[in-house]
Amino acid sequence: MKKKLLAVGVAATLGALSGVSNAALTVAQNGVGHINVLPYYTVQNGNMTLISIANTDEVNGKAVKVRFRGAQFSDDVFDFQVFLSPADVWTAAVTLDGNVARLATSDKSCTLPASVNQQFVTARLLDANKTEGTREGYVEIINMGDIAPVDSSDTNYAKTLFGAIKHVNGVAPCTASVLVGTGTNPIDHSAAATSADPLRPNPNFRTLSAPTSGLTSFATIINVAKSKAFTVPATALYQSSPVLVRYSRQANLTLGTAAFLGAAPAYAAAQTADAVFNTVTNSTAGAGGNVTMYEFDLPDLSTPYGNADTTAQLTELEALLAKGGVATEYATDDAILASTDVVLSQPTRRFSYTWFDTPNVAAGDANKTLATVAGATGRYTGLNATTNTVQVGGPAFYDREERKVVNASSIVISPNPQGTATFTLKGEVSLVSINNGTLPSGALGANLTVQDYTTDYADGLVFLSTTNQSNSAPLPVIGFTAVNVFNGSIGAAGTNYGQVLPLKW
Repeated sequence: MKKKLLAVGVAATLGALSGVSNAALTVAQNGVGHINVLPYYTVQNGNMTLISIANTDEVNGKAVKVRFRGAQFSDDVFDFQVFLSPADVWTAAVTLDGNVARLATSDKSCTLPASVNQQFVTARLLDANKTEGTREGYVEIINMGDIAPVDSSDTNYAKTLFGAIKHVNGVAPCTASVLVGTGTNPIDHSAAATSADPLRPNPNFRTLSAPTSGLTSFATIINVAKSKAFTVPATALYQSSPVLVRYSRQANLTLGTAAFLGAAPAYAAAQTADAVFNTVTNSTAGAGGNVTMYEFDLPDLSTPYGNADTTAQLTELEALLAKGGVATEYATDDAILASTDVVLSQPTRRFSYTWFDTPNVAAGDANKTLATVAGATGRYTGLNATTNTVQVGGPAFYDREERKVVNASSIVISPNPQGTATFTLKGEVSLVSINNGTLPSGALGANLTVQDYTTDYADGLVFLSTTNQSNSAPLPVIGFTAVNVFNGSIGAAGTNYGQVLPLKW
């Protein structure tokens, strides 16, 4: 199959990027937006994660990119597209299959590839991370374009994208020739666009229109054996300025297969700020990467969504999510076997990385899928690539009676090879466990990027720094606090109760 980078990489569809300005990304207080970011998913230690994505738009369908990124370096571990019809809901479960996460869904909404019931992909994970690298992370959910309604009496209805994804008696047709693409496919933008209709190069069909708001999502982390669950809403990002179609076709092919190789789109800074694909400035000194980029790598959170370029998009997003610190209550009282984990997810950290281009064909990386983080710039200057950590300020712990931990050196940090009173955020999804002492963490059973803070106070209020000590920059953070308590008087074995607390700042 001839591969083409569609709307995201087509100048006519993106428009003149330099002419798009006055972007206004905001965090949607109603939880509905153009982009959703779920701060955490996990399949560690008996957990599974249920995902739900809803289209609250009762008129337009949505072409949605779903990408799972690992907790360590936010490597792409699984991604696909979901086509939501008006007022549609798509659901799936992420479970552990051997050493790897697996997605399973019986939902009738259309996807590309046609079936997404499979294990997550480890091709982009270094050998040291392959065993556990898919088990924890976060999720990007991006509206790539609206699917405008078409009346079923239209003679071309069956060939339109709307006709292919609109449910009939509870089931969407999911017409393969329309979704995957042919020369006359409504989402095949290979034909020349016209100035009057740049998004519809083929006038015989109706295709994608500018993406609008309407997406809302949540994840529920469930541990059946321990009878506990934590439901977490996504952070919704809303764009008030005109938005351009960002659709990039994703065929029924998988990273690493022979059919997918040899026709990947070239890296372009206008499409992504992810320097792992930057073959222009790649260097063993850490200036850039040389990983092969495919259609499924677009769009990402940095792909222009109303901004002039990826730099402007990223700068705006970082500023929007930046926090110098967060506050949350905690409970670790032994009498009720309470445990507390604080999730600090950083969905823009990857775009600050510099890369060593050492894994190559000669080293056995025939598909050029790997690169090693060398360090970071911008807000993440000073990142320790060896420990995967950024140093932040010390926490301030209070008990429930206003008493405060005066000396930060009295807070025991584990597992942390650094000296006492040195506090760091580890990984893309940094997790702070409180008074648990050992791994896995108490509430969420986390392993990959967790550090434990042990204090003298069982319950109270904690202020956690999210300020980079190398440059005093507040870091872009989203997340939540998971608190688990146990009631031993229920039944023979007792039962757990899971609480989710929003972060405050």
